[in-house]
Amino acid sequence: PGLLVLGEPTHNRDDLTEDERRWPDWSRVKGYIIPPGCGIIIKKGTWHDFPVSVGPDVTAFIMNTKEVVDALTSMKEPSPMNVGDCYKVRVADDKRYQNRKIRFPDPRPLAASLGLLNGIDSNSRRDRWQQSNENMSTGHTFPSEESLSSDSDHTNTKESSPALSFEYGRGMARVEVGNWGGEHANNVWVVPIINVESFLPNTFGPSVQPHLNKTQPEVANRGWRDYGNRQGLRRLGRMFNQLGIPCTAVVSGDLVENKEVMSLLQQFKDVNRWEIGAHGANNSNAGHSNLSLLDETDLILESLERLGVAFQGDQPKTWLTPGFSVTDATPMILEESGVKTLLDFVDDDVPFELVKEEDPNESIICLPYSMETNDFSLVLTRQLSPREYASALESHILQLAKESYESGTPTVVCLGMHTFVAGTPAHAYELDKVLRRLSSQGNIKWATANEVTECVRSGNAKVALPQDLATVDPHVDAQKAGNTLCIQAKPSALTRIDRDRVGLLLIDFQNDFLCHGGFGEMLGNDPSKLRRAIQPTKEVLSSFRRAGLPVIHTREGHRSNLLDVTSLKARNGTLIGSDGENGRSMVRGQWGNNIISELEPLPDGSETVIDKPGKGAFYQTDLELVLKNLKIDTLVVCGVTTEVCVHSTVREANDRGIQCIVLEDCTASYFDEFHKVGLEMISAQGGILGKVTDSKSFIDGLLR
Repeated sequence: PGLLVLGEPTHNRDDLTEDERRWPDWSRVKGYIIPPGCGIIIKKGTWHDFPVSVGPDVTAFIMNTKEVVDALTSMKEPSPMNVGDCYKVRVADDKRYQNRKIRFPDPRPLAASLGLLNGIDSNSRRDRWQQSNENMSTGHTFPSEESLSSDSDHTNTKESSPALSFEYGRGMARVEVGNWGGEHANNVWVVPIINVESFLPNTFGPSVQPHLNKTQPEVANRGWRDYGNRQGLRRLGRMFNQLGIPCTAVVSGDLVENKEVMSLLQQFKDVNRWEIGAHGANNSNAGHSNLSLLDETDLILESLERLGVAFQGDQPKTWLTPGFSVTDATPMILEESGVKTLLDFVDDDVPFELVKEEDPNESIICLPYSMETNDFSLVLTRQLSPREYASALESHILQLAKESYESGTPTVVCLGMHTFVAGTPAHAYELDKVLRRLSSQGNIKWATANEVTECVRSGNAKVALPQDLATVDPHVDAQKAGNTLCIQAKPSALTRIDRDRVGLLLIDFQNDFLCHGGFGEMLGNDPSKLRRAIQPTKEVLSSFRRAGLPVIHTREGHRSNLLDVTSLKARNGTLIGSDGENGRSMVRGQWGNNIISELEPLPDGSETVIDKPGKGAFYQTDLELVLKNLKIDTLVVCGVTTEVCVHSTVREANDRGIQCIVLEDCTASYFDEFHKVGLEMISAQGGILGKVTDSKSFIDGLLR
C-alpha cells in the first residue's frame, strides 16, 4: 500500500490573490491510500516525485514518520490510517511554511468495489477492524461497509419499527424513552451548551456587523468571533462556576491547536464538571451538507479523535453538527462512531431515542436543542437586547418547569450559547441575574448532556416501543429522596431543599418589639400587630425541634455603654438606651432585649443566639460563620418587622448565596401595607430575593 496526495495548480487561478496563488488550495487537496496491487490513473495534470517544484517558488514535501511507514508495510489488508501524516509546504524566497495534517480516507469501500474483500466474512472483518481500532486507541467502532453503502436497502422500515412522522436519517427510527428522571421526574432538565467554535481564515462567518461581511480581510466580524474564544469563554466559565451549574462545551476540532482554549476547557472539565462534546472540524463553509458519505464519516471520526487526544483519551460522547448541516447519514455515522448524545434535532421538549432499524439494541439519544433558547436566534436574528434575551430564557424555562410539575413528567431544554454572543459582557451580566434566580427554583435540574443521556438510559432499561409506552402513567409523582424537602412556595410551584442544609432563623422576637412598654411602643407603634406571628412561628419552631434541625435566634440590642450605636441610629441618644418602666431600651441584658417567653431558646444552649447591633443579622455578627459550620445554605425565615430587619437580613443572605424561604404568617409589621409589599418584593421577578410561603405549607413539606 502507498500514500498519495492530489491537488491542483493554483498559479493560474484568477479567483486568488497573488500571494494565495503561491500556496496550494487546501480545499482541493486530498489524501489517498492505495491498497496493495492497485494503481491510480491520473486523468488530468502531471505526476511528479517529491520533492517537486510546483510553480516558481513553492517546494512541497510529504513527511512520512517511521510510524506511518511501519503501519503501511505491516498492512495485511486495507484498513484506516490513523497516524499523523503531515503535508508540508515551503515558499522558497521568504522561508514561510504552511503545515497541514491530512487524514487519509478509509480505503475499504474502494477495496470492496475492486473485489479485494471477496470471500472474507463481513462480521470477521468488522471484528478485526474493531481490534485494529482498539490497538490504535481511537475509541470508536468503524461503520460497516453495508451501513455506509449508498445503495443499502432500508425500504422495510415500516414493518420493523414504529411509524415515523419525521425523518431522522437513513436506517434510524425514533422511539420514545418512556418513564425516566428518578427523583427529578417532575423537573425541567436544563442543559447549557457552550459553542466553542473555530472558523477558517479568509472565510465569512456569523456577523455582528453584516454590512462589513463583504470583503476580506473581515476584520471587525472576525475579531468579534475571536473575542469569544479569548474572553467570552473565560467569562462564561467563571459565571457558571460561581453558580455551580455544569455545562456541555461543544468544541470545533480545529481548536486543538489553540493551547489557550484547550487549557481553559481542560480546567473547566476537571474542576467545574464540564462535559466536552464535539462540534465538527470548524464552522466555516457548508458544514456537512456537501460532503460525500465517506468524507462525512472521515470528518466525524477525525473530529472525535482529535478532541479525544487533546483531552487525554476522553473522546467526546456528545455531538452537534456545525450549522445543523445534518445529512441523511449523520445519525448512523455518529452512533457507529461511539457518540451517545445528539443535539441536532430541535422538534421537541423531551429527549427521544434514535434506534438502528437493523439492530434496535444500538441507539443514540437526542436532546432538544431549541431555537427558542439559542442566542443566535434571539440576539442575531430577532435582535433582542441582552435583558430581553435573558428574560426569554427565563420565561421558557419557567413554563417548562410549570408543565413538568403539573404533569409529573420531565422535560428538557438546551441553552445554545456562543462564546462571542452570550459571552459578551452585557449578555453575561443579564444571564447571571436570571440564572441566579432560576437556581433557587425547586423543580429545575441543571445537567450536562451526558448526564441527561445516562439518566434516560438508566430509567429506560430497554427500548420503549409504543406497546411499552401504553403502560406508562404520564402523571407519576416524583420520588422524594430521603433528604429532600418539597415545599410549595412562591414564585415557583415547588421548591426543593436539602433537609441536611436547612435551618430556622427567628429574627428579633423580643420584648422590646412585641410587648407593652417596649421600644416599639416608645416609637408610637402598636405591638399587638406583631403578635399575630407568634402562634404559627411557635408551630414551625416545634416542627424544627422534633426534626432535630438547627434553630438560630437573633436579638437586636447594644452594649450598655452604647459604643456600638451609630449616631444616625441613636437619634441624638433620645431613645436607644433610655430608661423605661422595664429597664433600658435596646440594651443587652435588659428585659426588652430578651426573647419572648413563647419562643425563647432551649435552656440547654443547643440553639444559637446571635446578638446584632444593626437591622441585618449579618452586620457585625458571626452569623455567616455559624451557617458555614452548620453547612446551611437555606434559611426558613420568621421574624419582625417584615420590611426592616427581616428584609435587611434576607437581602444580606441573598448576596451571600444563601436561599431564604420567608413564612408570611410568621412575619409581621406594625403597618399592614408594609408587610404586604415587603413580601411581594422578596418573591418578585422570579424570586429575586427569595421564596415566600406559609407555615402550613412548610410544615407539610417537612413532615412529608
